[in-house]
Amino acid sequence: MTKFAIATHGQFAKGLESTLELFVPNERITYLSAYVEDEPSIDEQLSMFFEALDGESAVVFTDLFGGSVNQKVLLESSGKDVQIIAGFNLSLVLEVILNKEPLTEERLAELVASGREAMQIVSPIETMEASEEEFFA
Repeated sequence: MTKFAIATHGQFAKGLESTLELFVPNERITYLSAYVEDEPSIDEQLSMFFEALDGESAVVFTDLFGGSVNQKVLLESSGKDVQIIAGFNLSLVLEVILNKEPLTEERLAELVASGREAMQIVSPIETMEASEEEFFA
């Protein structure tokens, strides 16, 4: 069964944990925070995560393509059945975790494309102001 890790700079992973638990309480997700006081180093956290895989596959989300966390995940995952997604949003993480199909490279590419499409610029509609004024009158 595929395991998941979300590895980020600072407390971003912990914030995402709080949000994801509203949608998908899941023991298969590990949250790794880099450069946070009173936490093991990111190297130690990654080492523990990859050792615990015990031959299972994993998908690791990192917050910034080419960033130090992404680079450390690349190094630590060498030779393991691990796929890395750098740069992510909540929509993408949910789609990957809830996906029922095998997480092949092709399937992950589809899910990443879907995650990109989920990001939209949303402009307020001017008529909403009039509706709100009527509602609260």
